Amino acid sequence: MSFSTIEEFEQKYVGRLEDKKLDWEVLAFQEEVDPRYRRAQMRYIGRGATANADSSVIEANNFTLSTMVLPPGSIGPLHLHSDVEEVFFILKGEMKVLLQHEGEDHEIKLNTRDCVSVPPGVQRGIRNDGDEDAMMLVMLGAPKPQLPTYPEGSELEKLRIERKKEREAIISKADK
Repeated sequence: MSFSTIEEFEQKYVGRLEDKKLDWEVLAFQEEVDPRYRRAQMRYIGRGATANADSSVIEANNFTLSTMVLPPGSIGPLHLHSDVEEVFFILKGEMKVLLQHEGEDHEIKLNTRDCVSVPPGVQRGIRNDGDEDAMMLVMLGAPKPQLPTYPEGSELEKLRIERKKEREAIISKADK
């Protein structure tokens, strides 16, 4: 066991909303490419593909878990996780899941409490077409997922390549 008291358990394994804040900066590099990519993340378990080093985050053993707020008109851009499945569970509002399959773009509408699990190797994104903020739970199937890729030749893919070394340095420092 990795705890000896209930207090130690609580310190290590409980994530409380009161200790969290919406992080509008963690994905700001995407917003630099397109203002519609503005959204906020709140990490609960694992640092995820973003390498967020928030000390209130529970250490991941098998998966990551966060919530994300998408303002009206906001887009989580198309991206690909080659190593993990990604789950979007809609907590509030309605969103459209964006998928590419066999070279074609597809949209699937999700409402509150709807869920989609996207397998590794499938380009995916999400968009809030509603008039109010939407919120979803996001789960990735590994404690330290690889950085996602974006469509070849896109501005986000060029930026990802530039930022790869920065992310690796953050992870290396956090692992020490």
